[in-house]
Amino acid sequence: MKLCSPLAGLALVLLAPMALLRGQAPHVEFRELPVPKAEAPLRYAVVLPPQFAAERAYPLLFAMPAGAMDEAAVAAGMQRYWGALGERGWVVVSPVCAGREHDLPLLLQHLRQTFCIAQGGMYLAGAEPAAVEAVWRIGLAQPQEFQSITAWPAAVPEREPALARLHGRRVALLVATSEREAAAATPRNLARLRQAGLKPQVVAVAGEPDAANFAEHFAALFAERTLAGAAGEVSAALDAFHDAAAKGDEKKYFALLPDDAVFLGTDGTERWTGQEFRAFALPYFERGPAWTYVPISRHVSMAAGEALAWFDEMLDNEGYGECRGSGVLEKRGDQWVVRQYNLSIPIPNDVARGVVERIRAFAEQRVPACTTVVVVRHAEKGDGEDPDLNEIGKARSERLQRVLASLSVNAVFATDYRRTQATVRPLCESRKLTAEVLPAGKTKELAGRVRKDHLGEVVVVAGHSNTVPALLKELGVIEPVTMKDEDYDCLFVVTLGVDGARLLRLHY
Repeated sequence: MKLCSPLAGLALVLLAPMALLRGQAPHVEFRELPVPKAEAPLRYAVVLPPQFAAERAYPLLFAMPAGAMDEAAVAAGMQRYWGALGERGWVVVSPVCAGREHDLPLLLQHLRQTFCIAQGGMYLAGAEPAAVEAVWRIGLAQPQEFQSITAWPAAVPEREPALARLHGRRVALLVATSEREAAAATPRNLARLRQAGLKPQVVAVAGEPDAANFAEHFAALFAERTLAGAAGEVSAALDAFHDAAAKGDEKKYFALLPDDAVFLGTDGTERWTGQEFRAFALPYFERGPAWTYVPISRHVSMAAGEALAWFDEMLDNEGYGECRGSGVLEKRGDQWVVRQYNLSIPIPNDVARGVVERIRAFAEQRVPACTTVVVVRHAEKGDGEDPDLNEIGKARSERLQRVLASLSVNAVFATDYRRTQATVRPLCESRKLTAEVLPAGKTKELAGRVRKDHLGEVVVVAGHSNTVPALLKELGVIEPVTMKDEDYDCLFVVTLGVDGARLLRLHY
């Protein structure tokens, strides 16, 4: 059986780009994809490697067109930027997507069914401003399809929290050394990407990037993830394993996962032999594509004698998000097969406690514990260094007690100032509670106390215009909160559940 091997394409990738040296234009073929309920099919351009063979694996570049994104723009982009990659062993696809970006997910699925994609994930790129804007839109909408993003000019969406979806992808910003304005903007763009947890790189080129620059850039990206020798064979087997699932090729998939293999799923009850897993998975393969997991990174270790290999890889899936696969492969004859595959979902440490609580509640058939934190600023104050409340403030403190009358308050916190303690005094007296006093600047400590000591309870906190936003942030509220000097009536209700912090902003 032939595997979809990235090594097969590597030899072409390492060849000199003869078409560039001769000035030869790439051969661009336009194809059509029927789209259900659409008036017209979606057209797209393709450049194929020389002697293209459908059973072989090739790296695939998905290039967003510039300008009007019509057929002329696609053809121009292929000639100017992307088409030369065909001579280096790449498949290059560029969609005619003016007014059709909503159909691109169907095209991406079609490409995965049509081609065997080396290293599993496509490469996404755009040159010129309109194309770069489209790159970020499709990259953030369909992150599970791509292993890298390349943009020229070096533009990044502003205040885009969804950038974190691109975790693990290689993001490259190309900067023309002659473009001072673009170079000056790069630090801001890098800061946005790093704030989202990404590790971007800047690629400087002399003058404007052209086909030769992009060909070298993508060849280097591909080489970064190409493993040599037996480790490369193992990596090719894993790529073929995932590709067979994405194409719904049951025969190829279970040739790589034999009857005596073990598959461990994400649920604790999911432990199958290869034979058992085949019976379980048959309905998925019968429907067409079974499931799609795109490798983002992979490590392979070889045993002495190179007949066994251990691996771990990070994967992305549309439904389950970022997953980890690990296990063992064995060489049988001239073929590597999977002896054990363990699919898991990594849980960030910061949310592990909530996930554990959800699992326990599910097992015990109960509702997960939820902590409610009511945060207010002190009421209107008098004058002086540490003033008490004025008459308006005292009336507001009584109002707070009445507003919260239906809540079963378990604990009350105030800062070490008279005005915050006075704000919660009527509430404490009505509940026979004593407010616990903490220094105003100890918002991190206070948030920790609430989470640790008051799980599942209702807590009321009185703070200041500068400490209330800080406390909300420490509690996990993502949206920024600001307060003005005259804001005395704000009442923030934070719900701390297994899904994080949710904020409700009220007035009293």
